[in-house]
Amino acid sequence: MDYAHLSYYPNSEESAARTSYRLQNEELPKTLPDRFPAQLNSKMVWDRESLSIDEHESNDGTDCVLALDEEQLAEIDAAVKHFEALHLPPSKLDTSTFPLPTLHPILRRASQNIHSSHGFTLLRNIPVDNYTRAQNIIIYVGLASHIGPVFGRQDHQYAGEPADVMMAHITDFRKKDAAADEKKFSLAAYTDGEVIFHTDVGDIVSLFVLGEPVEGGESLVASGGRVYNELARTRPDLVRVLAEEWLIPSAKNDTIHQRPLLFYQPPTDKAPERVIIQFSRRSFSGFGNVPQSKYLTAAQAEALDALHFLADEFHISMKLRKGDIQYINNLAVLHARRNYVDDSEHRRHLLRLWMRDPENAWTTPEEMRERWGRIYGAEASNGPEVFPLEAATRSVGEQGKDTT
Repeated sequence: MDYAHLSYYPNSEESAARTSYRLQNEELPKTLPDRFPAQLNSKMVWDRESLSIDEHESNDGTDCVLALDEEQLAEIDAAVKHFEALHLPPSKLDTSTFPLPTLHPILRRASQNIHSSHGFTLLRNIPVDNYTRAQNIIIYVGLASHIGPVFGRQDHQYAGEPADVMMAHITDFRKKDAAADEKKFSLAAYTDGEVIFHTDVGDIVSLFVLGEPVEGGESLVASGGRVYNELARTRPDLVRVLAEEWLIPSAKNDTIHQRPLLFYQPPTDKAPERVIIQFSRRSFSGFGNVPQSKYLTAAQAEALDALHFLADEFHISMKLRKGDIQYINNLAVLHARRNYVDDSEHRRHLLRLWMRDPENAWTTPEEMRERWGRIYGAEASNGPEVFPLEAATRSVGEQGKDTT
């Protein structure tokens, strides 16, 4: 067995064999890296036994589920009409052009929950079918501007021209047209298959459900703090591996980035002690037209498997319904997706934003700041801001190029 081999879809037998080999044949450290805590203790540390979203629903932004009531939906509807009367593009949506007098403080509390409580908020009850696609985008971006008003670039081109693409469509593009069926996509999100636990780019990852599948497609979220605590308790050597410098290839293995996957941040007078996990399994295992990294070691492969299997053990599952908007703290929460089934009348279709709230934002790890700058920095602009109306893949999805 090649113990450094890693497939995108984790194999429990291969993982167990790799772990057994390393435990029997290698001298593994039994202590954590300097300053890394033995255990994290905060509301951010939870698992399926300690947190049930069914018990955490409110309409005031203080809990995990924000269930909009009729008055709040009427205020959103009025904001849509207000913005349309201004005849402005979606790039001009903000708290002034999409005014929400009574919802604004509630959405600010939701941002606080995302950044300093459980790390995610699920907003429910948007009546998607009452609006056009353009109006739903107005609602999505308008609401987001009250939670995380800085949006991140998700692609550098649109329709073949330089642009800042600020919103992505997530659906099974293989079924969109006959030609696409033959393509090998480099992103599992563009298929109907499972998406393995990972993190995205930026501070907040948001998804808005425009359409549901026939079955499946559950969204899975897991506390990075809970995953860390278990690793620190049982496998401090893997904490060391994750905190070391990794060679991370671009999608075509022609450019190498070097950074840890695990970061420690000491407490300050404004923030508690934190541990941040930032990784994409696909960067190392490959997927579709992206090959496996040639730099991966057996220890790193075991660490990546440990992240997945622990997240899968501790995760909470959400059945996202049409009209739901999910907001995840990308620095605190790992996420994944189950496979799903579409038919001619039911098609899973989500919109995605990468967001940042300067008021509540966590400190970006030094090693991540260049990439965060490419996402959020004004100086990194490629062209006009675009919020695509119709579903289209990002260039990274088809060509295997890391555009972010």
